[in-house]
Amino acid sequence: MKSVSQSLLSDSQYDIEFHGYLSNHAKHGIIALDRLGASEDRIQEWWDGYTTLTPYSLRLHRTERWDSPTLQPCSKEEFFQWKGEKIHWQSMVLFLQKELESNERFDHDINKLVEAYAPPLLSGIAGALMHGIIHLGWAIDAGNEWMILEGLAYLQFCHLGIDESLWQTQDAPDDAQSNPLQSITEISRRWKAENLQETWISSVKNKYDESFHPELVAAGFQWHLSKTLHEPHSIVTTLPTWLTDTSIPIKGLWEPLYRLATTLYLVTRDSHNNGNFLVLHLLTSLWGLECVLRVVQDDAVSRRALQQYYSVMVCTLATSSGGFPSADTLEAFDIRSEDADDKDLDWTPMEARGIAEEEEHNIKLVYVCRELWKRYDRWRGFSEAAQCFVLTPNIGSSSTTRAFKA
Repeated sequence: MKSVSQSLLSDSQYDIEFHGYLSNHAKHGIIALDRLGASEDRIQEWWDGYTTLTPYSLRLHRTERWDSPTLQPCSKEEFFQWKGEKIHWQSMVLFLQKELESNERFDHDINKLVEAYAPPLLSGIAGALMHGIIHLGWAIDAGNEWMILEGLAYLQFCHLGIDESLWQTQDAPDDAQSNPLQSITEISRRWKAENLQETWISSVKNKYDESFHPELVAAGFQWHLSKTLHEPHSIVTTLPTWLTDTSIPIKGLWEPLYRLATTLYLVTRDSHNNGNFLVLHLLTSLWGLECVLRVVQDDAVSRRALQQYYSVMVCTLATSSGGFPSADTLEAFDIRSEDADDKDLDWTPMEARGIAEEEEHNIKLVYVCRELWKRYDRWRGFSEAAQCFVLTPNIGSSSTTRAFKA
């Protein structure tokens, strides 16, 4: 990566969240801009703009001075004790930095630190609308040590997920659910037939008051998602065979999951071809998760992490205001698995459009879709998704404004 990019990724003056619950996306945008080939001037210009005023018309929150005598590394016990409480993020970063620099086990090797600390955190990838795993994974993509420390601490800070003890395996392989898209389509049928919007989602949303996950109340959708994750339906906890069968190699799961996330993004577009802001995170978080698991290199950890991802995907769609796309919509999706673009497809206009964007979600979208297109036989779904930009949610500048309703 360019030197200006690495310098900005090592910047420590801005907090990981602002406005009480919004994730700081500044560094994600820098990584995507660099990967798309933006000039150093454009990268610096974008950073200056975002850190002056975000697209939400809200300002980032500055960190406490890292050398302040009141700011100290937490203990290892405190690090794990504070899981998901959204407190003391800076102290957790300093703890991890101390581990990296002083613990002979890691010998200043950031990958060894990730191998040790990431696995137990991957049960909480739903936290902060998946931005904990995004921040960590994209930091690994960029190879930036400071940002990796931030990401590990953030994943612990915002930890939220499904209780894995609730998972069950299908009694027998189901030919109707032999791949991720078929599984989601079958869930969509059940969603409608069993009226799960009312019998599950509305019931769970109304069950809890603000004493439940009080740290998430202001975040709106994230708070409601925490309830759904806490009381998941069997469509979430019954894992399909393609995800539990250890004879299916992990490397064989990435492409169908990426295709599923991209298909969901495309079928949830609006009438103006704008992508769904919430669904986009299913794609960029999967990219982040893959980057983390490449470092961890443990099949058992990877399989459980992908099971968590799939469960979170189902809960996220279920909790959203749109619910599941209908089975008819999914089955009518007209980009077939074998539909490939010409090998000479010119990505330059899409890259240029991404580089010109202020909304960092769209810059990341173009980068990830381009890389997946190259990797997976130029599937047309990736190039089409790269052209469906999201609109920035209208969160507003009032300190009392609640999060957008996804």
